[in-house]
Amino acid sequence: MKHLKNLLTRPLVNVPKWLVWVALIVAIIGFADATYLTVEHFQGVIPPCSITSGCEKVLTSSYAEIFGIPVAIFGIIYYLVMAVGIFVYLDTKKEPVLRWTLRLSVFGFIMTLWFIYVQQFVLHSYCQYCLTSALTSTILFIISLVACFKYRPNIQQ
Repeated sequence: MKHLKNLLTRPLVNVPKWLVWVALIVAIIGFADATYLTVEHFQGVIPPCSITSGCEKVLTSSYAEIFGIPVAIFGIIYYLVMAVGIFVYLDTKKEPVLRWTLRLSVFGFIMTLWFIYVQQFVLHSYCQYCLTSALTSTILFIISLVACFKYRPNIQQ
C-alpha cells in the first residue's frame, strides 16, 4: 500500500510535450465519437455499422443507458474532462493538473473493460463506435501508465 501511495503522490517530471499532445488528440477523438453517438441517440437514429455488425443490438440494449441517460453522455463528460485537464496543463504547466487528469484514465479504462465484457459475453455483438471509444480510452490509459512509470523521479527509501 505504501508503494501505491508513493506512485500516486510523486510528481511527474519531464513528461514530453508530444506525449501530452497525443493524449489531447486522443481525448478529442473520444469526445467526438461520444458526441456523435449522443446526437444520434436523441435523434432516434441508429448509426450505420460498416466495420462490425451489431450496432443496433448494442445501442438499443438496456446497457446503453444508465437511469435513462445514454452512456454516451457519460463518455462526453469523461473525454471533455480529460481534454480540458490536458489543455489546462499545456497552458499552465501545473503538474498536479496533469497528474489528476491521468489518474482519471484509470476510471475510463475500467469502464471500457466493462463495456467490452458486455458486448462480448452478454450481447454477443459489437458496436464500432463503442469500440472506437474503447480504443481511445485504452490509449489514454496506456499514455497515463507511461507517464506515471517513466516520468516520475526515483525516490530511494
